[in-house]
Amino acid sequence: MRTVPRDAETHEDDPFAARAHASRPERRVDAWHSLHDTFVREAKEAGTAGRPRCRTLFLGDSITEALRGSQFGELYDELAARREAFEATFPLREARAFGVSGDRTQHLLWRVRNGELAFRHPPGVVVVCVGTNNLGRDNDSAADTFLGIRAVVLEILHRLPGTRVLLTGILPRGPGARECGGEDARKPLTPPAPGESAEYAAPGDARETVRSLTSVTEDSSAFRVSKYAQPGVHTRAIEDVNAKLRALAGGSGGSVGYCESSGVFLVKRDERDGGAFQIHAPLMRDALHPTAEGLRRWFAVLRPAVEALRAAPAPRESWYEGPRALGDEPSGVSRNGSLRSVNEGARLALSRLIAWSPHALCVCDARVSDLPIVFANDNFFTQTGYGADEVLGRNCRFLQGKGTDPETVAEMRLKFARGEEFAGKVLNYHKNGVPLMNSLVVSPLFDAKGNVSHYIGIQRLATAQALREAPAEYQHRAAL
Repeated sequence: MRTVPRDAETHEDDPFAARAHASRPERRVDAWHSLHDTFVREAKEAGTAGRPRCRTLFLGDSITEALRGSQFGELYDELAARREAFEATFPLREARAFGVSGDRTQHLLWRVRNGELAFRHPPGVVVVCVGTNNLGRDNDSAADTFLGIRAVVLEILHRLPGTRVLLTGILPRGPGARECGGEDARKPLTPPAPGESAEYAAPGDARETVRSLTSVTEDSSAFRVSKYAQPGVHTRAIEDVNAKLRALAGGSGGSVGYCESSGVFLVKRDERDGGAFQIHAPLMRDALHPTAEGLRRWFAVLRPAVEALRAAPAPRESWYEGPRALGDEPSGVSRNGSLRSVNEGARLALSRLIAWSPHALCVCDARVSDLPIVFANDNFFTQTGYGADEVLGRNCRFLQGKGTDPETVAEMRLKFARGEEFAGKVLNYHKNGVPLMNSLVVSPLFDAKGNVSHYIGIQRLATAQALREAPAEYQHRAAL
């Protein structure tokens, strides 16, 4: 039995209760609430009684709070330079930073649902930088962390119609991973004592590896690994989350943007290490939070992305102006395919469903032999690992493999022959060979004469244990 709360600051009633899922709103019980109240007040006051409007809003955790020069609401001299860097690029008259140290996605989701978006004049762009604490402090999976960020994005778009969201992705962070291979690879190293050094002590087995690789027997420096080394313990998960965020932005029709930020903080290590990268210490001294110089470098990339998103044409799927079905570009075909062969009365609604669904969707033409795929959303490409040129024009059976149940396949064929809907679990395979157990629904679409013209397939990964606690609208994974 656990005798110490896992994380008492996140549980008000029962500190021993299970932690909330990353996509479920949750309030904290420390001094956090006073900061939230401050943000709510600033949001309501912006643009009133002669006060400047907020054109750009930053939402996040300690990285964002440092833009205010504070930590947990307390101003620190050492953070003043970071605030100056922020205000030099995003002047106070046009930007706000609402961040709380230690926040995870579920905390930010609670905040935006409870007043932090109560602007009389909504900001044009909201920059979201959150999720590193889900990975680094809670050991959430990449998929669950993505679900949490996506829940925040959807909440912003729902509460601030017309506002664009810019995702920075999760920034690189330490600690470094063991460089010893085998079962110990990618496990965290022992951190140094405060004030000791910037290196992590390698374990005994790693020392043997280092000794064999370097032919050094007495030099103790050979037995230590920098905390700035990359890939780190969380690198794989960070890359996974960021890939999902790019796909989310790509399928949003222009309402969501993504700014690649990781490269700003990385430099190449010694060429003798094969040109591997590491976090550049002057830009991220603690291998987690950007320094003032790191912020300036980051803002040099971020500011143009903010302005480009602000100036971009209205989203192609806006309910307010310029509605158009996907695939109706002048060329007739988008990277996702075309829906022009679908009944015109259902085309626009289907287009919106495909663009915004959290699941992998594809449309197959039933009027052509072998039911070729004519359209697929970005989540389909992300989940399966295949590109558009490898998907369009093919029957979905190419996703099946030796483990796919032949009886399930036979049932699908029978349903299609009868023009009926199929629902069940199907084992498909990612392009890299990883098996994907999918909950699949394939429904017929009808033309003006009532004949089946197309089928729409909707699939999500059926990993029930990981998704059981999530709200139904978020129960999906965009990729492994």
